[in-house]
Amino acid sequence: MAFQWAFLHSVTYLGSVVIPDGISSTGGGGWIANSLCTFLVFLLIFLNASKFSLLIHVRVLYWGCACCLGIGILVLLGGNALFPSPACTYAGNVLTALGTSPLIIMWGEIYKYLNPHREQLLVTMGATVLAIALYLVVILLPPALYVVAFAVMPFASIGCLLSARNHLEGSSDSWRAPEGSGLTRSPLLLFICIAIFSIPYNYLLNTAQVQDAVSSAFVWPRVLAVAIFIISVIGVAEYFAERRGVGLITGLVLLLLSAACVLHLLTPDRPTALVPSLLYSGYYLFLAMIYLSIGPLVATTEKNSARLFAETMLFNVGGLLLGASLAAIESLLGIENTALTVLAITYTVLIAGIALLGNRSYSLFRINNFDEEEYSFEYIVPHPADSPVLAAPLPPVQPDAVSSGASSMLDAIQEQCAYVGKKYGLSRREQEVLVELVRGKTIASIADELTVSENTIKAHTKGIYRKLEVHTREELLGRVGETAQKD
Repeated sequence: MAFQWAFLHSVTYLGSVVIPDGISSTGGGGWIANSLCTFLVFLLIFLNASKFSLLIHVRVLYWGCACCLGIGILVLLGGNALFPSPACTYAGNVLTALGTSPLIIMWGEIYKYLNPHREQLLVTMGATVLAIALYLVVILLPPALYVVAFAVMPFASIGCLLSARNHLEGSSDSWRAPEGSGLTRSPLLLFICIAIFSIPYNYLLNTAQVQDAVSSAFVWPRVLAVAIFIISVIGVAEYFAERRGVGLITGLVLLLLSAACVLHLLTPDRPTALVPSLLYSGYYLFLAMIYLSIGPLVATTEKNSARLFAETMLFNVGGLLLGASLAAIESLLGIENTALTVLAITYTVLIAGIALLGNRSYSLFRINNFDEEEYSFEYIVPHPADSPVLAAPLPPVQPDAVSSGASSMLDAIQEQCAYVGKKYGLSRREQEVLVELVRGKTIASIADELTVSENTIKAHTKGIYRKLEVHTREELLGRVGETAQKD
């Protein structure tokens, strides 16, 4: 993923400070061609998603992406060096868009195999920081080495994708969705937020203030270094916040992009590294947010992942194109009016979306958080006892840990849970809920069994997980059996 994102940003800024000597580019026009082609590819995948279970299993796509990327890179670098013209830039951007767009979705489908509570956050934030660091190193290389790195990155991404698929395939068995499960709510609010967060980014990207920073061999590396620091700090904070049921990333994305827009409004003609630093910190964090918002849905439901990610990227690219359009009319409206318009559109649509869809759609401000029904523990269920992955729902009962008078598996489970409950200070009701959780029941079925609401069961479940210091049903089973064995 880091190779993929670093390459995408190398293409985006190919006409600025990162371009080697002797290679010319027309700049923004190539980016528009790239975005329009990307939009069409995502639309095509969206319309034909029903024909694919997972794009990462379609082998011909790897060869097709590699061919498009290889020819596109030759046109962008070799073509522009030998025959500098807008046609080379447009053709190169279109070809690289054809090669990278399917890979964006295929990388998203890897989330089907990642534990949605821990691994997704680690992989996403790690890839984000590494992508910026890799891109920073590449732009500081001598021209000859830059050309080599630029050409190698997308193929390295394809190789890593194949390796990740082969390594992770089949690893999601312990948190697979129950048969017949799907999205219980619409992801429309997610898509709306992704679209409107793209608007301020691409508006500011096309302003002279930010373009001056991008084109400066002194300022641009500093901007990237600041982004690495900010995102690293946010990643660590999100890790600890998530353990307490709090999501930070989405709110911080909005804060960073809004702060960049306000500072641009207040200091439109002043050269500064602060605006681009806030902007690119927000944008790279925004990329992480996209995968973290859709990843849990891909991992815990049977919804077509290609369609989900294609929809997501359609809204993303649509927002980018709208932001570019607003930047293009800044000369007509003036900097102040345009910046205020961007902020007004962003917050008006966000507030309206929350008001209209808040109770019917997934909340972007709860990404990677399992407190809501959509991301609740009931989707992370253990295998049945006859599963080849888990031979039994619990490790063998130890005679020195519980009495040997248990006449059935249920009695053994109840005795183990009673022992665990006493050791970890569970309440009577929490102990009852623990028994049902260990038996593999869902939140809904436990609520029916104990004649209480699902929210009550979720609250008890959260308390149990906190006291036992676990985060998934799989960890809970291990902790119960481990406690009985150890003590």
